[in-house]
Amino acid sequence: MITRIIKAKIKPEHLDSFKKYIIQFLKEAREYKNIHHADCFADLDKQFHFHIYTIWQTDGALSKFRKSETNLTLKKNLQEWCVTPYAAWTVENI
Repeated sequence: MITRIIKAKIKPEHLDSFKKYIIQFLKEAREYKNIHHADCFADLDKQFHFHIYTIWQTDGALSKFRKSETNLTLKKNLQEWCVTPYAAWTVENI
């Protein structure tokens, strides 16, 4: 399994927009072929910090998703809504 993790600190003035949007993003992401899981978590210790996880069956499935309109829209929105640039990691189960 391949996991994509995105950490984002959202500007307070964009929090409501982010929360509404992320529900739709996760719904769309879960419809992609070979996705195992998609979720977003709010950090309990740091206000406005969120962690978005998608778990994929294969690296190829993630690669296709990363080129999708769904993912490109997420990136565009995060660039606008984040206090600082978001961070992202791709990891694999061992």
